[in-house]
Amino acid sequence: MPMVWRVFAGALFLMVGSSPFVRSFPMRGRRASANAINLIFQQRGAPSRSTQTRMNDAPICNGHIFARDICLSGTNSDAIDAPASVSADNDSQGDKSRQLRRERLNHHLTELGVDASALENAAFRAATTTEGFDARFGKSAIKAYRSYIDPKPSKVEAIARENVDVAANRYARQIDFLSKRHRSREAEWVRHIDTSEHRRAFPLVLVLDNVRSAANVGSIYRSADACGCLEILTTGITPHPNGNGAEKLAKSALGAERIVPSRHFLTTRQALEFLRKERPNLLLVGMETTERSKLYTTLQYPGPEPLAEENDDPAQLPGVALFLGNEVSGVDTEILPELDEIVEIHSFGLKNSLNVAACAPVVMFEILRQWGVRNK
Repeated sequence: MPMVWRVFAGALFLMVGSSPFVRSFPMRGRRASANAINLIFQQRGAPSRSTQTRMNDAPICNGHIFARDICLSGTNSDAIDAPASVSADNDSQGDKSRQLRRERLNHHLTELGVDASALENAAFRAATTTEGFDARFGKSAIKAYRSYIDPKPSKVEAIARENVDVAANRYARQIDFLSKRHRSREAEWVRHIDTSEHRRAFPLVLVLDNVRSAANVGSIYRSADACGCLEILTTGITPHPNGNGAEKLAKSALGAERIVPSRHFLTTRQALEFLRKERPNLLLVGMETTERSKLYTTLQYPGPEPLAEENDDPAQLPGVALFLGNEVSGVDTEILPELDEIVEIHSFGLKNSLNVAACAPVVMFEILRQWGVRNK
């Protein structure tokens, strides 16, 4: 840049900095963010990087380097005459806060059985070498560790307002979970990934009669996919895909709601009439605790022959439609008498029955067992 432009730019900067209008709006400058490297360097006796950052980023006022908030706030004379100890005091306070966060986080990690010293060293190596992330902890756990001890500038105030011990305990539990998830994913003998390319379907249909909880419905969708259900019929207030409660349902279904075919009916009677007309080969079974209920293992469920070909249309084979009712009132009492059978699961506790999402897979797998279904 030509000398004349440098002089002009410097004069303009001083004029703007001394303007009363500008001084009335203190600018909170971007201070150097002390990251994990800075913390660990200090612990190992190396000089803080904050001094170097101020040298690089802070504006120059009359030949002296100060933090941005000192140079651009208050009066011009205050900015020029501000002692360097102000910035040093801020750094000292920040160092104490980081040290306290580190001590409490390591304490809670140790309580959870996590090797805090090894994790700290892993964070240091990940930030200062090209070795990558330690396989014992994984990338997510190490990043979570660093993000609490040395948060981004935008997060500093929020973390400062929170009780250190409470926050450290929460971060420790998160780090512990992330480490376990990483090890589980890395274990070759543990299967967490959907690898099946073909979904088997059986003549098994679920009817959800005004089931209220989207979490329960999502769980039932997962069970239905695992059991190869042909279809799910939802009725009334039951959350369903592309309808009310779809987002909450998806949280527990984890994609199963897009796999298992489904359709919605305004009333359970409409669903009953649909099955009688379109699926006359299905035995309609209600799951409810009544005086007429049979133990679910004693009923013989009609179904395909054990040697039936997989390419047979399951909609044309004999099978079962299970009716599951509301969490409080159960299956509609006007519908129960019109079903072919009613089954129940015995309870040995004080509660009369199981949660509806827990009942569904118990009976579905019993049906598959009777049908002689085997995983190939």
